[in-house]
Amino acid sequence: MRGLVLSLAREPHIRAFLTGGPGRTLARRFVAGDTLAEGLAAALALWRSGARVSLDYLGEAVTSLADAEAACAVYQQTLDHLHRIAVPATLSVKPSQFGIELSRADALRLLGELVDRAARVPTGIRLDMEDSSRTDATLWLWDQLRQQGRSVGVVLQAALYRTPGDLERVIAAGGSIRLCKGAYAEPATVAYPRKADVDAAYRRLLDRLLDYAAAAPPPGPGGLPPAAIATHDPRMIQSALDRIHTLGLPPDRYEFQMLYGVRRDLQQWLIAAGYPLRVYTPWGPSWYPYLSRRLAERPANLLFLLRALLAESVVTRRSTGPTVGAVRR
Repeated sequence: MRGLVLSLAREPHIRAFLTGGPGRTLARRFVAGDTLAEGLAAALALWRSGARVSLDYLGEAVTSLADAEAACAVYQQTLDHLHRIAVPATLSVKPSQFGIELSRADALRLLGELVDRAARVPTGIRLDMEDSSRTDATLWLWDQLRQQGRSVGVVLQAALYRTPGDLERVIAAGGSIRLCKGAYAEPATVAYPRKADVDAAYRRLLDRLLDYAAAAPPPGPGGLPPAAIATHDPRMIQSALDRIHTLGLPPDRYEFQMLYGVRRDLQQWLIAAGYPLRVYTPWGPSWYPYLSRRLAERPANLLFLLRALLAESVVTRRSTGPTVGAVRR
């Protein structure tokens, strides 16, 4: 199903619907906006609602160092504005947007500059995890920054076979880990193809992560909690809550994380119940690949899209007059 949806998302008519047609409303459900001002407005609204925020300037796989430097400059500008409006949001960054595939040295330099600037705010930075072809490079970048005394969090994906070893590696270094299931279509040689197996792996990894968080020291100012539980699955949330209560885990050692516009009912419930929740809030003009993955990873999101497409089709037929259905025999 995921591969089919990603393939459909590349169709010109689907892309046109989402980027320029009535589907733009759907896109705004999952993306805060094209501009920094729109991203900041969404962050402020979420903060006032009781949620924590992580801002992500969308973009990936840059093809030049100039593009990587431009992305870094946008993030630096974001930090300045966050400080000005006093919203303690964190930043989520993609290594490929900082040119990791062009030059590891330049990507490390740019991220080092960003981390140093974030430390003065202070705010936390987390390296997002992209597809499995970039896992080694991302963990290299995380480790190099750590060895330089620059603390950043990282994301690990339960779907990958390798993740238990990666989890232990980051735990041994005292890192902050965002555990998600994984939104990329991966080959069966590197990732579990069955959802049930991914769910089982997530539960095992989550138990280990929460045990680690219980023994970890509290984060410093602007620091990230040891454990970030990224899921919209009510069963996984309940499993996490059971473990959190058993361990007596303080709210500065963990947080739930959800995506902007996804399962807003669960987001509101967690906030009302007093649990720490951070909403991953993407913005920027390069939002289409991100939206495609969101539609592919959850059937409810796809159903939402199909309903919108059907509504547009009905409106179009009515506005252009009868066509096929005009001839009735």
